[in-house]
Amino acid sequence: MNGLEVKDVSIKYGKTIALKPCSFTLESGTITGFIGADGAGKSSLLNAIAGVMDFAGQIVFSGYAYHSARSSEHAKKYIGLMPQGLGLILYNSLSVEQHLDYFSRIREIDNDSKFSEFRESLLLMSGLKPFLDRQAANLSGGMRQKLALICTLLHKPKLLLLDEPTTGVDPISRYELWNILTKITKEEQMLVIVSSAYMQEAGYMDKLILFEEGEIICQDSKEELLTSVKNYCYEPVDDLIEGIKTVKHLYSLKDDLKIEHKKPELESVFFVNWLKGGRKFPKISIENKRIRDTGSRYVLKAENITKKFNQFVALDRVSLNLNSKEILGLLGPNGAGKTTFMKILLGLLPYDGGSLEMLNVMIKSYKDRLRLKSRIGYVSQRFALYRKMTIKENLIYFGTLYGIKKRELEDKINEYSRILNFNKWINYFADDVPMGIKQRFSLCAALLHEPRVLILDEPTSGIDVIARELFWEILQQIKDNWNISVIISTHYMSEAEFCDRVVLLKDGVKIADDTVGNLYGKYPEAKNFEEIFLKYYNA
Repeated sequence: MNGLEVKDVSIKYGKTIALKPCSFTLESGTITGFIGADGAGKSSLLNAIAGVMDFAGQIVFSGYAYHSARSSEHAKKYIGLMPQGLGLILYNSLSVEQHLDYFSRIREIDNDSKFSEFRESLLLMSGLKPFLDRQAANLSGGMRQKLALICTLLHKPKLLLLDEPTTGVDPISRYELWNILTKITKEEQMLVIVSSAYMQEAGYMDKLILFEEGEIICQDSKEELLTSVKNYCYEPVDDLIEGIKTVKHLYSLKDDLKIEHKKPELESVFFVNWLKGGRKFPKISIENKRIRDTGSRYVLKAENITKKFNQFVALDRVSLNLNSKEILGLLGPNGAGKTTFMKILLGLLPYDGGSLEMLNVMIKSYKDRLRLKSRIGYVSQRFALYRKMTIKENLIYFGTLYGIKKRELEDKINEYSRILNFNKWINYFADDVPMGIKQRFSLCAALLHEPRVLILDEPTSGIDVIARELFWEILQQIKDNWNISVIISTHYMSEAEFCDRVVLLKDGVKIADDTVGNLYGKYPEAKNFEEIFLKYYNA
């Protein structure tokens, strides 16, 4: 067959089942999406197809059949694999041009006029031609991914495997990466498989294969998948109805509801599958807690904040406010200044100009920062927890660092693990729990000392649809019931709609600061927030 056939392929790590037996066929000249959260089995299957991981079953590509990594050698010259991670295959000390020379040599590509023409077209498509002399270490995340992609494309593979190429990449770079992929797929009639956690990318794909907990739960075109769940999707209502209620939808398997149906989204497929599996949505109920108020409307006031690294201006006179009991989304492409701004708020970087006031304290010196550290909670993207300690041991450790007394700490851990619904995992090692649970107990660690401001750096990256919805429900409740203000950065543009207000940064400059409703009002033709983001960026 002129394509790919996967027959009863399953994968184990020791006794752990990474992927249950699965089968499917794919055609050349198409793009297929492996959609699901981290740990769902996407990467394992990609590595098996690439011939770098052993598996059970059979894979057939362009007439070559293989049953193991060793027996796949004859097919590897036709395969290109780009592993997960920002520019993971790159060498920091090599320039863009040196990377292209290196990868063309190890692939033994003839440096003739046809190859030179193809190489030139890749550089133009990626926008990397002006940066031939720049070292990989000095490229942004998006530029690193584009360089890794064109290095993988140099030998014109018949089968291109990309493991989450857009994770951690801003919407602009994602858009540019997909332009390259769609163009090259049709021109070269490649068979492309892309794994992704971004539901918005489904529109670029001819076929979708959805993964959940090591199993393929469904596979079809986007249109067919949406049609399959449309009868279970309703307008959200306050009435108590058996099913799952989210911000945008109510999902129920009951067929006698007197509620208006609502157009499904790809996330809807996961929620309906969750219900069909007999599972219930975890219930979160956060009671009111009295946390001392500052008496001021503003929790944070930044005016003309400027930060330079030598001659490079990372933040250029950025002003913004964080209001009491508000969730503020900080959005922008890689290199826009989001992380720099957050590091200034956390006291990890000084600023070079402007003024910063937080919780009625003017921050001018290191001592000012120390006074506020006990009133700020922080959750990093990578969940900075100790993997070989249990969840409870981690929480005791962090609570002790905050100076919380033993009895009070025990009570808080019991209370928070119950209301955040991870108490059954409390004695598990941090390494052994799902990403969604890691995320919730990371949030718990940040809340133990009862902060007034919570700073979250891409906390939902890589987690599944259900866990992401649950996390936002938790944020909304702690904002309302615990009087906590939140600043959150995210690359999921759909999450902007959960924020009370969003700030868009571009090249260190604030280009928008408004409510999501007002921004949709300015661009009524926009189908989603990503389109609004792109309009601002390209203006």
